Amino acid sequence: MASDRRSSPSISGGFFGVWLSACSAVACGQGAGDDAARAAPVASNAAAGHDAEHKGEVEVRPDEHAHKEGHGEHGRHGEHGEHGEHGGHGGHHRFDDPARFAKMFDSEERIAWQKPDAVIAGLGLAEDAVIADIGAGTGTFAVRFAKALPRGKVYANDIEPAMVAHLGERAAAEGLTNVVPVLGTAADPKLPDGLDLAFVCDVFHHIEAPSSFFAHVLKSLKPEGRLVIVDFKKDAPEGSPGPPKAMRLRSEEVIAALSPLGLVVERVDEAMLEFQYLIVLRRGG
Repeated sequence: MASDRRSSPSISGGFFGVWLSACSAVACGQGAGDDAARAAPVASNAAAGHDAEHKGEVEVRPDEHAHKEGHGEHGRHGEHGEHGEHGGHGGHHRFDDPARFAKMFDSEERIAWQKPDAVIAGLGLAEDAVIADIGAGTGTFAVRFAKALPRGKVYANDIEPAMVAHLGERAAAEGLTNVVPVLGTAADPKLPDGLDLAFVCDVFHHIEAPSSFFAHVLKSLKPEGRLVIVDFKKDAPEGSPGPPKAMRLRSEEVIAALSPLGLVVERVDEAMLEFQYLIVLRRGG
């Protein structure tokens, strides 16, 4: 995939199955058969693992550096988090051990600063909303979205097959019938049409070509649909959760990278989360 660094060299990076960290549709015209087909193994938000690795929380085996997805020098996205060496979008650590990463992504410490319930509540979604959690990883946000949208649908997307399978198993174990695991790729999340909202947590800084990737996302959004980006603050204190400072992007850089797609800012929240910002965008016009 060609590089598209519109706002900063650090935009280069893998995102899906590799480096997500914390970070899914009834009335979208999809039949049961289509949902079942999309629900093959569901990929993961491995990004979170990367964040932890930076802090020495994850032991990385040599073979974990071998997985490649063709996204430049950074691996793919993963569980709403990031990586130590960030071998993403081209060579990244494998996030093929959901049980291992679930303990990290769903830890009390991580939930305390990621605040998934507060983030979801602040989006003001209708109970029948159809959303996509892109880079859902172990499901930290996906299961919470599902519980908040009892008449809606959550497409839990990832590029790691093991994580995608885990998402389906977790949803079944928690009795959540409105979660549909979706296996995407680093270049295309492969989402259905009719989305009210696309949610991307701790993944943007891993995406090497944001324009082409989010062009796919926009095709799946309803005309009035929203895109929500949560990512790590550039000026967060040293030692805080997240990727190396060189990989972080200011909220202004993210907005600049997405503006050419015709997206306009609805709001930017830099106060709710200690280490991250939240950006809500819509189509302009």
